Amino acid sequence: MTGCGATLAFAIAGGGIGTAVAQEEGPQPIGPLLDDMPDNWGRWGDDDELGAINYLGGSQIAAGMEAVTSYDPESATRITLQDPITGYGIDSLVSGAENPTTDTGDPMFPGRFPARRTNWADASDETGSLATAPEEGGMAFADDAFAAPLYIQGATHADALGHGWYDGQLYNGFDASTTHTAREFEEEVSGINNINALPGDTELGNVGTTYGLGRADISQAADAGVVGRGVLLDVGRHMGTEGPDGNWLPLDPAGTNEDASITLQDLQDTAEAQGVEIRERDIVLIRTGAIERTKDPDAEWHALGEPGLTYSDDLVQWAHDMQIPYMGADNLALEQITHQVTEDDLGDGRADLAGTYVLPLHGAFLRDLGLTINEVMNLSELGAQCAEDGIYEFLFSAAPLHAEMATGGPINPVVVKATEGGTDNGGMNGGGTETTTEPDDGETTTEADDGEETTDMDTGTGGGTTQASGDGFGIATAAAGLAGLAGAAGRALRDGPAE
Repeated sequence: MTGCGATLAFAIAGGGIGTAVAQEEGPQPIGPLLDDMPDNWGRWGDDDELGAINYLGGSQIAAGMEAVTSYDPESATRITLQDPITGYGIDSLVSGAENPTTDTGDPMFPGRFPARRTNWADASDETGSLATAPEEGGMAFADDAFAAPLYIQGATHADALGHGWYDGQLYNGFDASTTHTAREFEEEVSGINNINALPGDTELGNVGTTYGLGRADISQAADAGVVGRGVLLDVGRHMGTEGPDGNWLPLDPAGTNEDASITLQDLQDTAEAQGVEIRERDIVLIRTGAIERTKDPDAEWHALGEPGLTYSDDLVQWAHDMQIPYMGADNLALEQITHQVTEDDLGDGRADLAGTYVLPLHGAFLRDLGLTINEVMNLSELGAQCAEDGIYEFLFSAAPLHAEMATGGPINPVVVKATEGGTDNGGMNGGGTETTTEPDDGETTTEADDGEETTDMDTGTGGGTTQASGDGFGIATAAAGLAGLAGAAGRALRDGPAE
């Protein structure tokens, strides 16, 4: 998986991440692993740059509202999921502190340091004003600006589909060369040239040309917005063993600890324990406990060792069949940065593909399925509220910052959920339909209680209010960010620990 920067990720993380076997053999190329897996290229046309968000139509919006209104409407509450964009940053990310440490507590993305803002105008004598003083008796104002680079993937953010790629192609077959598309401006402005992850290495100058994604940038998701029925899978609370309350999954710098690996079966078991069903076209959030770890000054942390999803053919097929449009999690990458794909994770005739991989689910989700990923979410309050009332479904609404040609965008999702039990329609998730998905022709056939069949095409106008039944709902999904660490993790696996 190729993609964004974070060139110092491995050094920042403070140590090697591979096993002896991984260091000897190195990571496997992602292409052969995903060659036979499904994709959504061309599903919405050869020029589509939005991907699976296309699945979110009116029915999915209505399903999200129903997830709130089918309970006592007076119990509805709102919860935001963004972590601070202008925080301090974990010591080991910004000061060369010995890893692991979480002394400062903000889980900024490795290699992208916390943004700094300052006032340009306020009530003090020291701060200059952007404009002339108001007339006597009129309004006075404070104003501010960023005084340091704002890394738009630095904290809670959504990935653009063009953020990562392999084998020279982005989502929908767009060429990787489009990631370096120039934009010329008639008027130059003061800015930073030659920016990189090293503090002090920036160069001030006039900026008249910028480069960005010519295809599949974050403005696609920003224009569309993301609204639908969301479901939280609190895997940390279901199977965690660490943390003050025992609801964190463990760290796993080597990528070999099964307790840190979230499998399809783990997702299914979590959903069953929570009493929640995943429906087609649902927005899926996964809590591991990672965000709480970064807030605890006594906790250990490792940028490349966070728990997360691990690859299996069944997981990718499930995400495709269930037409999942959007996934988010509380860690730096929904998947583990590096993990082992075993023969048990692969279908018949694919055993030779077993081995060590770096971010294979990014390739499967972002690049192949066009499934948008939301990283570094703060799911603490949402997880606690869901555990208290047993309601794990809600209305999810979000839109990333509209930044044309950008590889991602800061995002502050808003969840609206009921906080008390009891439904008006006989069940937490409504009732009574079975769904079968036919991915090859894009049709979804729903058999209702009265035995009638209805057909719902892939237009984003239906399908989301049906329920998946049996083993099919698997709830396995999740994808995640950190494509920016792929190169660093790969070098770590190949070369062993840094000196």
